[in-house]
Amino acid sequence: MILAPILVLIVNYRTAALTIQAIESVLTEVRSRRDAHILVVDNGSADGSPTVLTEAIARLHAGDCCSLLVLDDNHGFSAGNNAGLNHYRQAAAVQGGAVWPDYVWLLNPDTIAEPRALGALVDFLTEHPRAGLAGGRCLRPDGSVRDSAFRFHTPWNDLITALDIGPLRKLLSRHDVIMRVGDHPCRSEWLSGSHLMIRGAVFDRIGLFDPGYFLYFEETDFCARAADAGFEAWHVPASRIIHLGGKATGLTERPLKRRPRYWFASRARFMIRRHGRAMTHLANLVWICGWPVGTLLARLRRRPRPNPPRLWFDFIRHNYGIGGVMYQPAPTITLSAES
Repeated sequence: MILAPILVLIVNYRTAALTIQAIESVLTEVRSRRDAHILVVDNGSADGSPTVLTEAIARLHAGDCCSLLVLDDNHGFSAGNNAGLNHYRQAAAVQGGAVWPDYVWLLNPDTIAEPRALGALVDFLTEHPRAGLAGGRCLRPDGSVRDSAFRFHTPWNDLITALDIGPLRKLLSRHDVIMRVGDHPCRSEWLSGSHLMIRGAVFDRIGLFDPGYFLYFEETDFCARAADAGFEAWHVPASRIIHLGGKATGLTERPLKRRPRYWFASRARFMIRRHGRAMTHLANLVWICGWPVGTLLARLRRRPRPNPPRLWFDFIRHNYGIGGVMYQPAPTITLSAES
C-alpha cells in the first residue's frame, strides 16, 4: 500500500461491479490531487470479488493510487473499515509514515462521486479545525436529495418518526431525527456513513469504529463518541455523490424485504449506550404505541407509507421476543485503536 495524507476507504461485500463504478467516479480527482489513495476492503465476499476487483484496478491502470485488502470473513461494516484503517497503520509503521491519514473518506460502494466531491470536504475540514467530521449531499439517481444529516435518536424523535404526520413533523422539526438542510454548510449531530470524511485526529482521540455494530448505527455511534470528545460534525452540500440507495446492503428506501435482526440489535446498542436501558425501553414503548396510530392516519388520508413488511411485529419480536436484543448485556464503549 502507498501511504497518502488522504485515505479513500471503500468496503465491498459482493458488490464488485458497484465498487468498480465507485472507484472510477473518484479516480480522476484522486489522480489529479496526488495526495490520496483508494483502499478497497473486500469483506469476505467469497464470490470472486477479489479477482474481479484486482482485474479492474489493473485495467484502469490505478495500481499507483488504488489497492485491495482481502479479508477472509465478513464481520460487518465497522470491522471492515477497522481492518482498512489498521492496514494503513501497519503500512505506516513499516514505511515510517504518519500513524493516521490526515483525512479518511468513507465511501459506500453503491455511490458515484461527482467532481470535487473529495476536495470540497478536504477544503472544509482544512478551513474549520474544530470540525472533525464532514459529510456531503447525497442524491438519488433522479437528482432528488436523500437525507444525510441527522440528529441523535431520542425517545421523543422516535415518536415523531413513528407517527410520521406531516404537520407534526413541521411543528417539531427542531427535534426531528432528519435535519432539513440548505445549500450552505451547517452543523449536524450525525452524518450518513455512505459519504463521510473523518479527520485522522478523531481516530487518535476516540479509537476506531465499534465492531459490535454489524451494520447500521455504527456511524451514529462514532459521531456521538466524537461529539463527546469535542469534535463538530458538519454537512457540506458542495460535496455531492449519487447514492444508489441500499444496493450494497439490500435495504433500499422502499424495501421489499423485512428488516433484519441486526438492524434492531444495532439500534438497541446505540440507544442503550446513549440513553441507558430505562430510556430505551421508553423509546421502544412510544414507538410501539405510535406506529399503529401513524399507519392508521396514513390510510385514512390515503397517504402512501412505504415501509418494510411486518415492521411493527418485527420490532416487538426482535426487541422482546425469545432472545430479544433488549435482554442482551449492556454494550461497552470500544476505545482501542486496534479493535
